[in-house]
Amino acid sequence: MSSGHTTFRTVTDTGLERVLLVSVALGGTSIQQSETAEMTRLVESADGAVAGTVTQNRERPDAGFFVGRGKAEEIAQQAKSLEVTTIVVNHNLSPGQVNRLEEITSCKVIDRTELILAIFAVQARTLQARLRIELAQLKYMLPRLSGMWHHLDRLGAGIGTRGPGETQLEVDRRRARTRMSSLESKLKAIESATKVRVRRRSGMFSVALAGYTNAGKSTLMNRLCDAGVRSEDRLFATLDATSRRLQLPGGETVLLSDTVGFINALPRMLLSSFRTTLEAVTEADLVLLVTDASDPERVSHVSTVVATLEEIGAGDIQRIQVWNKCDLENSSVQDGFRISALNGDGIPDLLEEIQKRRRQALDWCRLTMDICTGETEHWIRANSVIESFKRDFSGGVEVHCGFYLGLSHARSHLLSRGVNFDIREYNAVN
Repeated sequence: MSSGHTTFRTVTDTGLERVLLVSVALGGTSIQQSETAEMTRLVESADGAVAGTVTQNRERPDAGFFVGRGKAEEIAQQAKSLEVTTIVVNHNLSPGQVNRLEEITSCKVIDRTELILAIFAVQARTLQARLRIELAQLKYMLPRLSGMWHHLDRLGAGIGTRGPGETQLEVDRRRARTRMSSLESKLKAIESATKVRVRRRSGMFSVALAGYTNAGKSTLMNRLCDAGVRSEDRLFATLDATSRRLQLPGGETVLLSDTVGFINALPRMLLSSFRTTLEAVTEADLVLLVTDASDPERVSHVSTVVATLEEIGAGDIQRIQVWNKCDLENSSVQDGFRISALNGDGIPDLLEEIQKRRRQALDWCRLTMDICTGETEHWIRANSVIESFKRDFSGGVEVHCGFYLGLSHARSHLLSRGVNFDIREYNAVN
């Protein structure tokens, strides 16, 4: 499967594919305008254009068509009148439901998961991102391959029922599994090299940007670090983790990482395929939860991000609520930090808070030494935040500092160098 062509990319690339959007509300709920608007943006981000919308309220999905046969026939008539070739449903469908809807509508039918996979395929720029999205697509397609051969329904158990269709199905499954194994090996090699680079920076305090897609994380990354990260008003514009050094007001340096944005019901296979990218969040010391303050659904977006952080194992990491785009209208929020990554409003206060959290995470101590060589002083300054460094006339020193890697690491280093010292913990003034 080529990752260069996506669900909505036309053969000639001369225009956007026309789409009929089917929105279904289940369990007595009603269809929210915000949900329809988000699905429309998802279609647009996958290089499609919504030509029309069909809505339905149901207590539960229909086992055969999800929407029921009558509604499926109505959808087929609507698709024909609008001359669309693709139907997008705002829920996840079973392979059987997709097949039956395609048969009755004569259109390509895509569910929410396949739509998001298509967007990731469009947005993938680096080799690592392309490999990850192809792996996720293959994982999604594998259990659905049998549906691609539904025109050979007569195949089954018994004499004369094992035909060329079943043979081709087995070939396709074997090829898919072989390709998945190859992709996993390539990703493992790339990720091993990445982890080596991360280990070299293991002593740095790590700050990760997390938030709903299109909340402005990449714009904030560029504002804080002049990172040159690709930033667009588009869903899932960033798929790869990007890390840069961020200098704080006090001169200290931390590692700032930007990664893929979250969305409601983000497919689990994407969380699995992008697990190493998300390690920038799960291994962080501090998370900046970036939210679009001008979005009417900002509160539910925060809930979605927090739930996703918990799902990937980052729920217990301390975080700061950052309300971005506060320069826009309808950005009334109370708690957290109000900023504009675009014009820089509120950035100094945010940096001060990051510095405060960084200092709180250090192991602070009073270190005294009878003699401090230049080599030892250089190591202390490189591995700690120094609050005071005092010398006496006999060559001894008294240092109040916070060590990046803890007091046990400092003790081990000083002992290995034969330094005569005394370390006592104390609470620094933050």
